[in-house]
Amino acid sequence: LIAQVQVSKEAHHKKVLENKYVRLLDVWIDPGDTTLFHIHSTPSLFLHFTNTDVGSQIMGQQWVKNRNEMGRASYRYFTNDTLVHRVSNIDTSLFHVTDIELLSAYEPGIPVQPLPYTVLFDNEKAIAYKLTQSSFDKKIISNRRPMIAELVQGQEVIYYDVLKKKSTSILTGKYLYIEPMSSFYFSAKENENIQMVLFEIK
Repeated sequence: LIAQVQVSKEAHHKKVLENKYVRLLDVWIDPGDTTLFHIHSTPSLFLHFTNTDVGSQIMGQQWVKNRNEMGRASYRYFTNDTLVHRVSNIDTSLFHVTDIELLSAYEPGIPVQPLPYTVLFDNEKAIAYKLTQSSFDKKIISNRRPMIAELVQGQEVIYYDVLKKKSTSILTGKYLYIEPMSSFYFSAKENENIQMVLFEIK
């Protein structure tokens, strides 16, 4: 029998943020490297930062090859369909993905009007938005739920907290947790090819 660990305890899955609502695991796998078998049992949001060929093996099954595409965001419930698998980077470059485990809802059952951005998906747990250069018009966003902004492409996006009068830089491949009920706007340098994903927890 092969030992299994919860995904948050698997060595490639680095826990970089945990609070009441989310646990963010930052996952880097070198070319030719393989994770341990690990268990996904918590509803999770995923975001890919690289174009990488990977192999994945569900315990007891054959390896399956997948192409992961930069900027692809997805959701899986996992609560009733626990996944035990391992992942191997079969490419020549680093594989980078984040796994945001959803630990607690913010205001379950209260409807959310999506923000005026491109909606990638909207389900019972979260909304995922895609933001590009044209999204950054310094419009103030306020009275929202907990959010995580992740920059897939482009050097930098500035998050400006209107109440605290404080700016924070989000760099490529990095994330920013945004407290619920914050007032803020995003900005970026002109002519920068930006691709950012914003997850809002319901």
